Amino acid sequence: MGRIILQNDNVNLDTNKKQTLTTGFISDRDILKNRSKKYLALIVGLDAKTLTDTKEMSEFMRAIQEEFGTAELTSLPLGIVAKCFLGHPYEVHTLDLSGSQIIKHYKATETMEADFEKARTVAQHNAYAMVEIYKDKIILIREDGTATKL
Repeated sequence: MGRIILQNDNVNLDTNKKQTLTTGFISDRDILKNRSKKYLALIVGLDAKTLTDTKEMSEFMRAIQEEFGTAELTSLPLGIVAKCFLGHPYEVHTLDLSGSQIIKHYKATETMEADFEKARTVAQHNAYAMVEIYKDKIILIREDGTATKL
């Protein structure tokens, strides 16, 4: 019979408990889960609303944090590119989540930042509601909330 060499009163040998990961890292599996209707409506509604009020912007950022849970800042999207419905001459709009949370609408002739420009054509396609831009990947989000890695 084995004996315990190290005495530690905090040892929990109950293997029936489900452990939760608290590091804040988001795996590709987590990134590809369906997006909530609330999150989709929030992003789609950017054309209809202006988030000039500090309260509106804080509510907006809280909704995004709810969608991604306890993810570390490095695991969150740099930003989101979506089709713009303001009409001609605007094509797409971006939501920069990397620090300033700026919403910007781009005309057909304007160039975007390099990370966002690569998602521009896909964002204009009717098959997708938005495109999430990460530092190392692009995630396409359909209107039903399903996600696909590009």
